[in-house]
Amino acid sequence: MAHQGRVLSEHQVRRIVSLLASTDMTIPEIAERMGCSRSAIVSVNRHHGIRNYNGHRSTWTCSVTAVSQDGETVAKG
Repeated sequence: MAHQGRVLSEHQVRRIVSLLASTDMTIPEIAERMGCSRSAIVSVNRHHGIRNYNGHRSTWTCSVTAVSQDGETVAKG
């Protein structure tokens, strides 16, 4: 279950960035896995510019071509 109002740790943010960049998991799937809200995942995505949804909910293009093991962006496309 998600915990509303909690601040995400740096480790959690790096893990979310990694999941957004390197998997085909949906935002709800990532939110469930990380135990946070969907809006938290969307916020991390917008801040780091990982996925571009172009106004669609189910399809996206990935703006990041590589993410290091600690979740840091290595190269952008």
